[in-house]
Amino acid sequence: MSNKLKQILKIGLPWGIGMFILLTFIFPYFNNEVITLKKTGIAFPFWMLGGLLFGYSMDRWMPKKK
Repeated sequence: MSNKLKQILKIGLPWGIGMFILLTFIFPYFNNEVITLKKTGIAFPFWMLGGLLFGYSMDRWMPKKK
């Protein structure tokens, strides 16, 4: 696995997992919404893809250490 891919995963997956938990479980719980397995199953791949895109964009556009 390349160093660039490791960096993207290191940045993106925690962000995606955090957003998944926050927006799939925590916010609906406090808004008294129903949390279903179907909603969870749909949200998980979208947030993982979003996390990878976030990691890629941060790796691409943030200033690099020299």
